[in-house]
Amino acid sequence: MRHLLFALFVVVLTSCAIQPVTQPQNREEFKAALAKGATFMKVETYVAKQRFEDATKLLKTKAEECLNYRLTEGTRSAGTGLITGSTSHDYTATFRTVNKAHAELTMQHNPLGPRMGPKTPKGGFYMMAVDVDRASANTTQLTFYGPSLGWDETYDAIKRWSEGAAVGCPKHS
Repeated sequence: MRHLLFALFVVVLTSCAIQPVTQPQNREEFKAALAKGATFMKVETYVAKQRFEDATKLLKTKAEECLNYRLTEGTRSAGTGLITGSTSHDYTATFRTVNKAHAELTMQHNPLGPRMGPKTPKGGFYMMAVDVDRASANTTQLTFYGPSLGWDETYDAIKRWSEGAAVGCPKHS
């Protein structure tokens, strides 16, 4: 019985170890994964009462100002609680106007230093994508694809920017 349990444990552990981790390698793959219902991620739509041209102008400016940053976190020892090291992550936002009725805001996360895990897409792992579309002459629709936890302040800032409010940058932690 003991050998049977051990053999079952080895089979389960091995099958977990050989499962490939697929990471979206481009913006479209990222959006498709979230549209299927990825864990801890969401798709949300917001309509701004702002012309497309005005909304995209402020979104581009504020994304470049506020969503490109480096986050450095300390690593604490479990035994002493003292900081024993740190890790840094670069967050990069790109904004591009595709045509007169569609623009894209994309945010990627690039962990710095050595790492193990799935292949890193060019520019880093996709964290958030926002499709910005002309909804009418005086409204703009934003479709958010991104984390469902911990990003509310960033989403709210983007919504306010799309409305024409030049609010400050969200806090990054």
